Amino acid sequence: MHKIFLPAIFILTLLTATAFAAENESYEYTSETYGFKILCPAKPIVIVNPFEDPNQHGELLVFAYEDIKVIFGYQIMLDAFDTKEIPDFNKDKKKKIDAYIEKKRAENIYNFVELQNISKDNKGVVMVTAKELTIVDENGEEVTATADQQTAYAIFRTKSGRCISIQLISADLDKSDYEDFLKSVSTYQDATDLSISPETDNNKKSKKK
Repeated sequence: MHKIFLPAIFILTLLTATAFAAENESYEYTSETYGFKILCPAKPIVIVNPFEDPNQHGELLVFAYEDIKVIFGYQIMLDAFDTKEIPDFNKDKKKKIDAYIEKKRAENIYNFVELQNISKDNKGVVMVTAKELTIVDENGEEVTATADQQTAYAIFRTKSGRCISIQLISADLDKSDYEDFLKSVSTYQDATDLSISPETDNNKKSKKK
């Protein structure tokens, strides 16, 4: 697995940022750029756009770093996947969903791929990369390589159908980090959903009468 570094233009920001809060208090983060909300294990000390492709949208929330390497953070990507390639985990048939999960499990980089309840009424797929990988060396022989970093992903659709990917970046992925990550994912609220309030729905119904 590759190490994740912040863009060079943010090095100065990193060096002058406030130290990571040791008390690990939760913090509700609202994106000023994209309007989404998510409950984090701490207040981000650095927030950057990690995507070079202008067609990719999202933010990297950094909670801890070492030099310019992120050692704990969430990477949130909006419109993250093609709806034609990934099934709707709430609506599509079980056979189609199972086929997708088995395909991901067959990939060498994952040691965990499961369909889970992201929230009470919304399902998604959670994946964790393997610590040890079997690769083919230059002599054509299979050897075991150790990844320098494990990563967890959650992919799901919002109420309005937006495709979201949230990635946990952790230098030493443990049970506590993973559980905090799942809790954070369950609190994600997208701007497209937040704009649909009960009052707005009632107004729409009134206009139809």
